[in-house]
Amino acid sequence: MATTTQRDDRKQAKSAIRAARKAEKEAGKLAKQLPKGAPRAKFEAIVADAATTRRAAEADRDAAPRRAARQAARASAKLERASLRMGPSGGVGTAKATPKGTDAEARAKARAKTLKRRRKQAKQVQKMAKSVAVHTIVQSITTPTEQEQAKKDRKRIRRRAKRVAATGMD
Repeated sequence: MATTTQRDDRKQAKSAIRAARKAEKEAGKLAKQLPKGAPRAKFEAIVADAATTRRAAEADRDAAPRRAARQAARASAKLERASLRMGPSGGVGTAKATPKGTDAEARAKARAKTLKRRRKQAKQVQKMAKSVAVHTIVQSITTPTEQEQAKKDRKRIRRRAKRVAATGMD
């Protein structure tokens, strides 16, 4: 019969594995947003490697729950580090530190949240780039030529002159 400590260890391992799976899912979503090419392939390979580590942790959960929790946390950490290089900043800036004194479950959860945040940042950068491109195209289409602008200016001056003449403010 399992002791309370063993049950607690298994429970923590299960939560850490769940958080690692969530981090894996977020990393997969981030990979889909990346442009096709070498960086995306490299990131997908890292995601696949982390998935293998997580599956090993799942297999180890009953026999060695603490080791399984550490493996799940390691898989999450691997994904977090890789996402930092793939994010919009390209590895520049500081990442929010994962709490050191906490258990593997909490660290894995924090890493999953970090991945989600980075994915959303990357998505926002892409949306901004598209928005700027569309705005530039619209501006280039709607900008009047010099002749059209001169015609509009003459019309405005004529109207102003009529208004002044009508009010008698000369």
